[in-house]
Amino acid sequence: MSGFMGLVGLDLSGVAVKSGQSILDVGLHDVKIMDAKVVRNDTKKMAQLEVSYANDDGKITQWIIVYYEGHNQAVEIGHRQGKEILLAMGHDGNEFPEFDVLKGKNVSIRVGTETYNGNTNKRVKYVNPPRDKQAEGDDADAAKPLDDEIPF
Repeated sequence: MSGFMGLVGLDLSGVAVKSGQSILDVGLHDVKIMDAKVVRNDTKKMAQLEVSYANDDGKITQWIIVYYEGHNQAVEIGHRQGKEILLAMGHDGNEFPEFDVLKGKNVSIRVGTETYNGNTNKRVKYVNPPRDKQAEGDDADAAKPLDDEIPF
């Protein structure tokens, strides 16, 4: 490193910066599913469903394990996560459809943080129907009169 002279005064005028959206912040976001595909890793004997979400505030990708030889619990969690996405977009969730069915669908996601091997990253924690669809259901429930007995 004898050639390193420090950063102060370093000419960055010719350096190109990749423009694009930032990663969504922690919290609840209404997003669109931009892409969905399976990524295989034959060395690890696994396959993941890669789902990309975006809105005007940013984007985030969710990796869901759908096959991992010898790791049944991880696969079970992944299947549950996949079904949650289907149900959130209004699909019956009984059988996984072609990936094009997911693209362009609106859902609501909760972004949180997760620490693994000392690194903290933002992750999709869960997927729900878009908030406008949730609100429709909430209004219907709110209109019902309360007739239950309160036990004291």
